[in-house]
Amino acid sequence: MPRVNIAADSDILDELEQEAKKKGYTLYAITNLALKAVAEILKEGGDSETLISLVEYYRIIRDLEIVPVTVWYLENLIKMAYDSDQKKAIEICETTGMQVASYLKTKASTISELLDIYDKIKEMLPIKDISVKQNGDTIDFRITGTGFGLESTTCAAHILKKILEEYGFNILSMTPSPGGIILVKAKANLTVEDRQK
Repeated sequence: MPRVNIAADSDILDELEQEAKKKGYTLYAITNLALKAVAEILKEGGDSETLISLVEYYRIIRDLEIVPVTVWYLENLIKMAYDSDQKKAIEICETTGMQVASYLKTKASTISELLDIYDKIKEMLPIKDISVKQNGDTIDFRITGTGFGLESTTCAAHILKKILEEYGFNILSMTPSPGGIILVKAKANLTVEDRQK
């Protein structure tokens, strides 16, 4: 197979060469792997940003030790938990929310930064849309695609509640609906430093 020259930023090539050597790859081999991955993504309808999104998604699932399972499995498991002990099920959902929130704060210190991360990886998530609207001194959040049944959507709402609380929001109302829609009205808790700005 003939070789061709490819133009790339020298800093990126230097970094790629260093990382390839650490893993025992030649620059030729790693470049071919990278180009093949990009070609596959483009064939599947992705764009140039999809590979970067996949890298961020990989970091998150590795860090949080996420195990991929089907939605059907999760829906039924959550329903069984609610049917068995609703209070305990909500407690588990909220604890999950606190764990996820704690991790997310290490990646994004503000809600705006968190939404930027969501924009990068949203194609890999079941969450279809996140809408945030300022409404006077409150903020309305609308999350779509968090489950099908009321139980799974309620669990997702409790996870979201803990995430928003970690980002300094006071939850005024939270309405989960069957079909995976969560409506939240929240107010930002201002610190003394925020008030002085």
